[in-house]
Amino acid sequence: MILKHLNLLTLVILFCAGNIHAQWSIKGTKTDKNARWNHIQFFSDKDWNSSNFASEKDMKWFNDARYGMFIHFGLSTYIKKDLSWGMCYTRKAPDGGHGPIADSVWVTYPEQFEFKNFDAKKWVQIAKDAGMKYIVTIAKHHDGFHMWDTKYSDFKVTNTPFGRDYLKEIADACHEANMKFGIYYSQRDWYHPDYAPIDTSLVVRQNEAPYYRPKPEVDKVLPGPTHEKYKEYQFNVVRELCTNYGKVDVFWFDASWWGGMFTADMWDSEALTRMIRELQPGIIINNRASIPGDFDTPEQKIGMYQERPWESCITLTHSWSYSDTPPKSKENIIKMITSTACGNGNMLLSWGSKWDGAFDQDEVERLEEVGKWMKSYGQSIYNTKGGPWYPQKWGGSTYQNKTIYLHITNKSLNSLKLPGIASKIKKAKVLTGGEISFTQNKSEIVFNLSEVNKTEETIIIELTCKKTITGMFGSELSNSLFSDPSYGNIISNNATFTLSSQSDEDDSKFHSLLFSNKLFNSPFAFHTKEEKESYTVVDLGKNYTVKGVDIFNQKHYLTKDLNFSVLISKDGNNWKKVEDKKGSFYHWEVPVTQFNAGIELPGVETRFIKIVVTSSNPAALHLKKIQVYGTDIDN
Repeated sequence: MILKHLNLLTLVILFCAGNIHAQWSIKGTKTDKNARWNHIQFFSDKDWNSSNFASEKDMKWFNDARYGMFIHFGLSTYIKKDLSWGMCYTRKAPDGGHGPIADSVWVTYPEQFEFKNFDAKKWVQIAKDAGMKYIVTIAKHHDGFHMWDTKYSDFKVTNTPFGRDYLKEIADACHEANMKFGIYYSQRDWYHPDYAPIDTSLVVRQNEAPYYRPKPEVDKVLPGPTHEKYKEYQFNVVRELCTNYGKVDVFWFDASWWGGMFTADMWDSEALTRMIRELQPGIIINNRASIPGDFDTPEQKIGMYQERPWESCITLTHSWSYSDTPPKSKENIIKMITSTACGNGNMLLSWGSKWDGAFDQDEVERLEEVGKWMKSYGQSIYNTKGGPWYPQKWGGSTYQNKTIYLHITNKSLNSLKLPGIASKIKKAKVLTGGEISFTQNKSEIVFNLSEVNKTEETIIIELTCKKTITGMFGSELSNSLFSDPSYGNIISNNATFTLSSQSDEDDSKFHSLLFSNKLFNSPFAFHTKEEKESYTVVDLGKNYTVKGVDIFNQKHYLTKDLNFSVLISKDGNNWKKVEDKKGSFYHWEVPVTQFNAGIELPGVETRFIKIVVTSSNPAALHLKKIQVYGTDIDN
């Protein structure tokens, strides 16, 4: 059965740390997913049903695998920077901004490429020892450098002192080790002379997605005059990738729709992906060619529960490729793996070798540590389905046939109450050590956790049921953007605030109520006098990595036609605008983000948050609640 019948999906934000950036493909015009508008691409029934998809049979290995390796290596590794973004001065439209290295400089890096310690078989063995079931490696990133021996460009790995076909050696090593093999290929190309997905003479650049708009006299933005030649080149090199490297299990594009920034016609995506499937029967293709694809691709965060397959790509260190920064902790990685499995998704963990082809030993050892854990507890991850309980703050669950695995990440709990399921539980066993007891009736199951071992990274409990498990039970997590622990915890409980002016009714002894829920059923709100540019400033008391601000206004205030801004500052004097809002609001969720290597990451070092009425006429703020989300700076 073809995977194109999925309608609006039941979604729930997961419980593990990460960062926020995603590309979700949705059939229909609505979704309950609480995500930024430019992270979601909607498709009409007609467009979805007319697209091409892998079969459920083709997807099975991917859904069973749960954990893969993403190898980021390229020219920018020479300067220990992230691929393309950390290097290329020129970023061709619709991408914007500039990188730090002049184009005349970075294009000479291939002359220094010797790769003396590269050993593809060793790389694949590291992945196997880490418990990974598939590898995706970079064939071409946005810098346009080909990591294979293409006949369509001289800007390639075989024209370096290394002189060998990197991609072929990785592919051969994967096939020899029975490791699933995937190719990352970016449609973007800041080097190729013909690349011109938009004609820049027809557009005006803007600061918000899709980062350009047609000029007033232009009806439709067209590609540049050379872009047809680029598409011809692209079909040729993709055909080459799907012909010369044996079995390819995954094709990983990277030009996300991103609010219309990239569109399917720029690549002739339907024809391109159909050609790939013809050349590589059974292949699966991601959703970054502005068509639905076979799986969704959250980036630098754990995804949301859904039936449609998804894969979170997340970095092992602070960057996609090698950068001499410390790896994530064993506990953090294990929690991410369990979180993706409980959400019915996969995790693709990214890292890269040094310029000489050797991996950092600390990073290798960290992966080996995780691999040992997977060897002990992998039965609760591999070949499972997320559920039957939706992920919550306590953790989540996976299951297969008559067995359920509870993954409890909140180890402070001494008991856990879950909604009843349609099967009697015959036996409960703590795989991570200790004893457990439980009571069960039709409406609920209560587990006594007081005697379980809490020294492992997570608590894993195996439940043996009388019947085969199907379906989901219980309720989903709150549909708030900040329910996702990607945003950290509430850090404003001890905050203070000042107002631009204070109404007669306000009393400073009640100020702490602004950071609580106690005003929701009260007519009281903190408000300024009617004045121009009225504001409040929240002081967190020290600098934090602030990731979001949750603001509630007085409901009767919605009749006011006002505009607002949120600004942040480390010192209370120098302010940076985070977001504007046109029109009055009751509830406003404001992510605090920054861009790094082309992705939007939450988290900016901040102590002060200012909320300002920016309307020209005098107006007052009427605030019910403010909550700030984030982490300590060293987290």
